[in-house]
Amino acid sequence: DAGDLLELFERAGRFGHILEYREGMTADDTERLIRSYHYSLLDYLAVSVPDAIHSLILGYIQVYEGLEVAALLRGISGGLPGDLIEKRAVPVGSFSESAIRKAAHSGSVEEAVQRLDRSGVLPRIRDIWKAVGEQNGYAAFESALLSDCYRSLMMTARGLDESQYEPAVLMMGRLIDCENLRILIRGKLSGADAAVIEPFLIQKGGFEITDDMLRDLTRSDDLVELVSLIRETMYAPYIEPSIEKVRKSRDPGVIEMSLSQCLLDIGRMVSSQYHLGSGPILRYLMALGIECENLRSAAAGILYYVPAESIRGQMVVEVSGR
Repeated sequence: DAGDLLELFERAGRFGHILEYREGMTADDTERLIRSYHYSLLDYLAVSVPDAIHSLILGYIQVYEGLEVAALLRGISGGLPGDLIEKRAVPVGSFSESAIRKAAHSGSVEEAVQRLDRSGVLPRIRDIWKAVGEQNGYAAFESALLSDCYRSLMMTARGLDESQYEPAVLMMGRLIDCENLRILIRGKLSGADAAVIEPFLIQKGGFEITDDMLRDLTRSDDLVELVSLIRETMYAPYIEPSIEKVRKSRDPGVIEMSLSQCLLDIGRMVSSQYHLGSGPILRYLMALGIECENLRSAAAGILYYVPAESIRGQMVVEVSGR
């Protein structure tokens, strides 16, 4: 319900999100500010959590590092000017201002990958480019890069001390499940067949969607069959109610919001079940990401004069009684 960005940031500040408003901020400026704020909180968390879970937070940050690198490389692949690519990128993890500047002004994706590799950004980036990008093009490379970040996160979770292992594997595995469901639903809506969809999926990292189920979901004929295959999982109640609406609109937005709602609910469950261990920290990770998405939605809505009721419809919030 905020009338402008200044009021939005003032209201966010009352809830602990301190964002610095500047006169004349554009949509790009606002988007970048909120991402930067999110990453700063993750950095703070990384240095303040117990040693037993420190590596998991770093692995989680590396997923965002992968997303930022992918956005930069996508800009190069799409022919955007280097200055614009540099301006839009946000430092996170080992993806520093210096690495951004060097990579953004590369003449090709391959050159940018080489520069990022020399800067120590994403340790396997060059190998993934050689194995995937050189043969299959940019889209397949981006997918493989992000999949590698998620798989690395899951490997980190599985390598934690026994006292932290269960909640970390549960939370990160379900995060991967939800990412795969998003990819599958977009693929089915676009009419892509299994051979097209499969390279974009995160393999060998899910919690409830095992390798066999993931393969069956990929081969399903349409959204109706996909939902029938996950009916016994915890994800079905979040997806099934919207399936007809999505089939008609061809817009996956409603289901994507439901999957974010699912992650928020899982975070609360993990926090309650493992309240003496890492549960509350894992819940905070999920909730913080969703809160920052909500802030981005609100800011974009205000800048583009979207009615407040419609903005509220794009928010993912705690639901009482679950």
